[in-house]
Amino acid sequence: MQKADLTTRAIAGLVDLLLIIGLARLPDVLGFLSAAGYILVRDGLFDHRSIGKKLIGLKVVSSEGHLSPQTYRESIIRNVPFVAAYFLFLVPYAGWILGPLVLGVEGLTAIGDDRGMRIGDMLARTYVAAEETQASDAPAGPPDTQ
Repeated sequence: MQKADLTTRAIAGLVDLLLIIGLARLPDVLGFLSAAGYILVRDGLFDHRSIGKKLIGLKVVSSEGHLSPQTYRESIIRNVPFVAAYFLFLVPYAGWILGPLVLGVEGLTAIGDDRGMRIGDMLARTYVAAEETQASDAPAGPPDTQ
């Protein structure tokens, strides 16, 4: 599997972020818990991909080479740093510095790794790969000679 480039991962993350913002707007504790819950289990949903990854064509795969589908367990482990950043954003002043710091460390780790693994991926032993496209088995027709 070919690793996903950071641009497509960022676009998929933006789609998920918009959904998380929408969930967080729900009233009181329901919004907080639904947003945090989605962050944790999002890579175990919809064919073992988050909504953003499914729309963009990415999937989370094992870094150890086995092709077993990723479960909610791996999703929770790999997304713990994002939930930590989400909780930190709720702390006035100090959290507004520490939350982006956690996200920055995650991003820099992904940029510096040859497979694009961030800290959450290293903990869960996963990485994000581009979905393999199916090549057409039909032979190409003869070229136009007009």
